[in-house]
Amino acid sequence: MSILSSIYLTGGSIDPAQLSHSAAISNNIANNISAPDWRTFALTRLQNHGLRVVNPLEFAWSETDVDFLDAIEIAGSSDQRVQRALELIDQSDGLLANLERPSYGAAMEMFYAHRRGKMVTVVGPSPFNPWVLSHSQARFNELDHALQYIIGQQPQADPVDWAVKYEALLSERYEQMPHAGEPDYKFMGGNLPVLVVAPHATANWREGEFHEQESFTGSMSALLNRMTGCHTLMSNYCMVADPCWYLETPFRRVFSDVIKAGKVGLVVMLMGSTWQEAPGVQISAYGESLGAEEYERRLKLKLCELEAIGARSFDHFLRPFADYAASELNVPVVIIRLHKRYRMPRLQSMQFLRATELIASFIAEAGNELASMII
Repeated sequence: MSILSSIYLTGGSIDPAQLSHSAAISNNIANNISAPDWRTFALTRLQNHGLRVVNPLEFAWSETDVDFLDAIEIAGSSDQRVQRALELIDQSDGLLANLERPSYGAAMEMFYAHRRGKMVTVVGPSPFNPWVLSHSQARFNELDHALQYIIGQQPQADPVDWAVKYEALLSERYEQMPHAGEPDYKFMGGNLPVLVVAPHATANWREGEFHEQESFTGSMSALLNRMTGCHTLMSNYCMVADPCWYLETPFRRVFSDVIKAGKVGLVVMLMGSTWQEAPGVQISAYGESLGAEEYERRLKLKLCELEAIGARSFDHFLRPFADYAASELNVPVVIIRLHKRYRMPRLQSMQFLRATELIASFIAEAGNELASMII
């Protein structure tokens, strides 16, 4: 199962008629139909060709008409905004920059993406500044041509390399508390009604004791989001309270909100086990009346390719969270515990990749079945 290419969009809000002479937009204008913003147009076009679009509307950088007092007021929030933008660029394979209007934010994001080895495509007026020429692979005067180029190039990311890079960024926050006002979790939306949860992707505290992260459960859950289109919720900073043991946490609250939205029919908890634990793959399920046992059986059939699956067992420190999901939220839960050897993509890339592919296959099949049932 391949990983979908993703494109990050940057630049201010511009009428696409200024950037493209495509027939569809021209007809809209001729018929006095309001033309979409260029981001909406690019989003639709790229998604229709199988690409994912990252951050299409969250950050439309606008530095014009900001006076000194306004700058002071937004200074604190801008730090979080910049950090979020850089994280999203790191998760992308390419960047499309609209430079029709000058933008400090777009220029800095271009520079950062280029230094990170991303494919940078620019659309804007000629002649292009030497800095733009040096920090982009392709430049166009029309949005249509830029999109055609991106669709034709389809920047690809190797799943293992992507996971290694993602985990490297996450590792910087393993033992770091979130900044004031910033959540300690990360939610990635999808279109399949399956939610993958990695609550121990970073370190946590439980009953006064410090517990290290279950490495690569976070990057694997993020990779599953990109491979299947499932929803993903993971810890993103060191958590002062283990969300599996303590239910009154922000992690649990956002988990509840996602489930109660009615778009999730199955929860897959992705956990790690230590070198001392055996067997290497353990599967448990909660919510017998909700069909959890059938999901457990099907998942075992998938993962038995790796090795013999362990007998039904359950870590009691996970039980409060799983019980809450099955009993209170009425959603079946399947827990996968993977030995460290399946979470070492640098040293054992094939084992990591095969485990991820098998889980992705299960999620895709279950998700597609659920999608046909959930209205």
